Amino acid sequence: MAAFDTAITPTASTPADTNNATLFTASADSSVLVDAANIGTGAIAVRVGITPSGGSVHWKVFDLVIPAAESVLALGPWFLQSGDAVTVRTDTADDATFSITGVASS
Repeated sequence: MAAFDTAITPTASTPADTNNATLFTASADSSVLVDAANIGTGAIAVRVGITPSGGSVHWKVFDLVIPAAESVLALGPWFLQSGDAVTVRTDTADDATFSITGVASS
């Protein structure tokens, strides 16, 4: 049985629009945490979800309001199978930075 023994290279994204964006796609079974930071001057609402391989997004965090210059850390953990993706969205373009960390199985 595989173990979660490989660190995922941290990845970050600042969506330039208000559409769904893929932050990370698992290449192996994984456990991940997501951070969301408001880098703007006003409050924003963010979404974080899991999109199963070949499926549609399942929102885990929906329209969470983050005040200006604040962050929400370590949303999750969420367990992904190979091919699943972490999907993010914000209601204000260029004002949210999402990052992901975690471990994958070998």
